[in-house]
Amino acid sequence: MTDILQLPLNADKIPVTPDLDAEVGFGPLPLRSLVVDWEIPFDVYLKAKEKRKTQPQFVKGCPRGEVFRREWYEKLLRLQIPFVYFSLKDLDRVIQYLHHNLNLALGDAGKTDLEKSLRVYDATNMWALSFFTSEVARTGEHIKLALKSLDAMFELIEQDRQLILHLMDIRQHSYRLSNHCLNVCLLGLAFTYYLDWGREDIRGFGLGALVHDIGLIHTPRAILERQGRLTADEMSRVKRHPQDGFRMMENMLQLRWEALQMVMQHHENGDGSGYPQGLKLPEIHLWSRILRILDSYEALTADRPWRPAMEPKEALWIMRTDWDKSKIFDQYFLKAFMKFLAEG
Repeated sequence: MTDILQLPLNADKIPVTPDLDAEVGFGPLPLRSLVVDWEIPFDVYLKAKEKRKTQPQFVKGCPRGEVFRREWYEKLLRLQIPFVYFSLKDLDRVIQYLHHNLNLALGDAGKTDLEKSLRVYDATNMWALSFFTSEVARTGEHIKLALKSLDAMFELIEQDRQLILHLMDIRQHSYRLSNHCLNVCLLGLAFTYYLDWGREDIRGFGLGALVHDIGLIHTPRAILERQGRLTADEMSRVKRHPQDGFRMMENMLQLRWEALQMVMQHHENGDGSGYPQGLKLPEIHLWSRILRILDSYEALTADRPWRPAMEPKEALWIMRTDWDKSKIFDQYFLKAFMKFLAEG
């Protein structure tokens, strides 16, 4: 039997930053998602990478059907290894495992709201990974699973809005569309709650934010992670993603019309300089105006392949400067968002 305690692990050889290694078929999973003394319904791997080697190795640490032992968990904690990996072939099993754990955690009076919100975050993040990487996952039933997670997060926010800010502090920073959309979704849930929206509108907005960049899945990763300036053809390809996303989502009955506008209009600017339609502020849907602000803020405050993450104050300064110069954002919602963050 494979035993993590007997693996020749060296913390210097374990990458700290998690990433989706789709080309070799593996995805990251926070160590906190594994329940100690429970059977794991999928193989658990550790990712090791020698300093002078370019390709990582994935070493099986706990095979499917084995109980994840406490001493394994504690060894990984001592080595400061916060993520394990799973085969993308097991993605459905991982999602089922996380949602089962989530349902139990939400009903556990012994767990704090922060612990519960972390379980919601992890389950929703895995849902988003599936939705963005697997066409067969883009079904109405899959959307219903996301709505259950959003409902759970909303109930936790009602009890303590600070939870979202804590989650934003520990969010996964590796550049992945699903990560970005989830982080924007979290901001959206908290901000629309702050604006005193009704529950159904908050829910609908959160789902729209969660899928708003789905049209980018057909854009090569090399373009999305380009550090230099894109060519005209590459930029044209990127600018098609709102329309592509709209076409992909328009038959999803669980997605409200307002949320579809978010998918189509989240790169429109108040001065008409945005895309794909070049709309001016009065023509842009209210939900899309808010998303434009949240989308920009999350992008600026997260690491990107071409630059490090900015501090929140720096990001807000840039956004305020952009508004002063060209009125890109809705002034009312930009001021409200800045106040929302300040009060947090």
